[in-house]
Amino acid sequence: MPDFPPDFLPQNFLDSHFLNPDRSNLEDIRKLGYAFVDLIVDAVLDTQNQAFVQDESSFKINIPEHGDKLVDLLAEVRSQVLPRTVNFQNSRYMGHMDSVPTAITIWADALISAINNNMLSYELAPVFTEMEAQLMQWFGNLFGMGSDCFGTLTAGGSLANISALLLARNWKQPQSKTLGNAHNLVAFVSDAAHTSFEKAMNVIGVGKENLVRVLTNDRGEIIIEELELEIQKAIRQGKQPFFVAAIAGTTVTGAVDAIQSVGEIAKRYECWFHIDAAYGGAGIFSPKLQPLFQGCELADSITFNPQKWLWVARTCAMLIVKDKQHLVDGFDGELPYMDDRTLNFGNLNLQGTRRTDSLKLWMALKAMGISGCRYLVERSLDLSDNLQQWVEASPELELVCEPTLNIICLKSNNPNLSSALLRQQWIDAGKLWLSLPLWKGDRILKAVVLHPYAG
Repeated sequence: MPDFPPDFLPQNFLDSHFLNPDRSNLEDIRKLGYAFVDLIVDAVLDTQNQAFVQDESSFKINIPEHGDKLVDLLAEVRSQVLPRTVNFQNSRYMGHMDSVPTAITIWADALISAINNNMLSYELAPVFTEMEAQLMQWFGNLFGMGSDCFGTLTAGGSLANISALLLARNWKQPQSKTLGNAHNLVAFVSDAAHTSFEKAMNVIGVGKENLVRVLTNDRGEIIIEELELEIQKAIRQGKQPFFVAAIAGTTVTGAVDAIQSVGEIAKRYECWFHIDAAYGGAGIFSPKLQPLFQGCELADSITFNPQKWLWVARTCAMLIVKDKQHLVDGFDGELPYMDDRTLNFGNLNLQGTRRTDSLKLWMALKAMGISGCRYLVERSLDLSDNLQQWVEASPELELVCEPTLNIICLKSNNPNLSSALLRQQWIDAGKLWLSLPLWKGDRILKAVVLHPYAG
């Protein structure tokens, strides 16, 4: 018999953590929910004028033998956890591709947790299976991928890119699904592409040494001539090109590769063509940026993360494919314990148990509408233009490259003040929180203008 405290009452314990079928604790559960709402609104959202990080000391988890009272636990979260978080609500935080989520997606996330359906199979999440399927086709059509497009939500852009490379390997060498040993395969991305491509080459068994990073120009756009030269070089070495990616929104500068040109080269050499639009994909909503996406119809797959530039609470990312059969053939999964006559997403991606994030994404799109998405994207472009003008007007600062999206890269123009030191001064003064990425051998400052009230 476990050692319980003297005042332990099993029914009270159960009623503290679950809704009793007799509804006797309904109001207590409701009060707990209201307490969370107050905590989120007062201590998380309403912190726009507070420090980027209030407490940088280490945190101890201190798991007790007997559970704390929930009111005490919430008080500890408020006093000990939240001050140690990075305050993305501060409109001067522009460090990375981290947006403040729209209010509807915050509450939708709680609703998803309460429903707790499982995207493994249709019978565990029927309405959300239908919802995700329709959303994937909707986004595929938005990018012009054709009537047979499909896709799946994933736990982030890295997993989407890993999945795309796995599909490409299995498409190029179908025997590798059963026999392994993907022989002589080589993939091509720009030297500004995300690090997830190295992870992917490791995961799919091809090896990161067989990932060729192609030179980019000063803005971070892949040099088309260099891409073709690298492919031809690999062929002369007896290797088999199987995957070419274009990046729509690079991690450091936000550059967008010439999608049409990269896609044409991929097709010329019989390669799977992938577009990593994890960040920049939201630009498809803006007529100003839509010309950058010409050539998406050539893509075999696209990664897109609404959790970034569409302000959807994490996690919310997707892999879209031109042909649903690519997912079926690529993952070749079976769920013998489920009804195989229905659409089971557990057969179509690397994850089994998965949250029903389709609800959050659908609610965001319904709440904002296409025009609202367009407005928010274009507002962030306007705000980044303001920041660019401020940089150009400052004798102490220098623009690193001309921006493509809402990412501004700059550096200190003062020989006696490094960009790293300037960054720390700004953070200490509460002026700006920028990141310090390595770019072309130098540490620069990067501002990602995502906060809707940035200024």
